[in-house]
Amino acid sequence: MKRSGILFVLSAFVLASFIQMNISKNAKTESESNPLEEYKFPKKVKAIIDKSCYGCHSVDGKSDDAKDALRWDKMHEYDKAKLVSVMDDIIEVTGEKKMPPKKFLEKKPDWKPTDKEYQTLSKWADKEAGKLLK
Repeated sequence: MKRSGILFVLSAFVLASFIQMNISKNAKTESESNPLEEYKFPKKVKAIIDKSCYGCHSVDGKSDDAKDALRWDKMHEYDKAKLVSVMDDIIEVTGEKKMPPKKFLEKKPDWKPTDKEYQTLSKWADKEAGKLLK
């Protein structure tokens, strides 16, 4: 290989390494700035969300209103104030059994949470809000 070819390959390697270091550094900085990035749900809560909520309140949901109100898949991006607000909304919605909407349940009745599932979500949201307000 000619000297210019070797210099080109070496330069490309150095540039690629530099870019990779910056990407890694930026990713670490973003995760450090958002401690909620790894938002975890208890298994019971996640099972209820998966069954009754996630279909509408996620990137795949068809209702823009539902996605504007809550995105379960984006909760790790919410700041504390937004999370407390979301938890308050969850407590209200589960207490009044407003979700999923009746019209939706006519099409998919198996998505309706049981009374115990509504209570589980409400207790979890109340506990989460309390932790966030400390």
